[in-house]
Amino acid sequence: MTASKQTADRPSVQLDRRRGRAAAATAAVDQAKAKVTELDDRLSTNADTVKSQKQAMRNAVAEADRLKRLVKAGAKERDRLAKARKKAAARVDKAQAKAKTAEARYDKSVLAEMVRREKDRDRATAGTTAG
Repeated sequence: MTASKQTADRPSVQLDRRRGRAAAATAAVDQAKAKVTELDDRLSTNADTVKSQKQAMRNAVAEADRLKRLVKAGAKERDRLAKARKKAAARVDKAQAKAKTAEARYDKSVLAEMVRREKDRDRATAGTTAG
């Protein structure tokens, strides 16, 4: 090889090397851009997921509050019903006592009527036999 040929080859090798480095740098840029795009997509997906999870959490909190109100209302209703039952049971006891008293008075009246009839019958029988 001649000296002029070597100097002509040297820039060609250097040019090839620089072209290779430029191509590698361009590929690295493309790869980095692809990574950025992927991360942007993942960030967007993550933001959508967080948004839907926050909404689900708000819905769950609202449902829990609604259920708490229902439990509280149920407890109030139970207390009200228990109080009403107690009053009704007291009225039943009072009515039973009143009925028992009335029945006892009726029994007493029936017995008095039976005694009066028997006395009248006895007196009538005694008057016919004596006379």
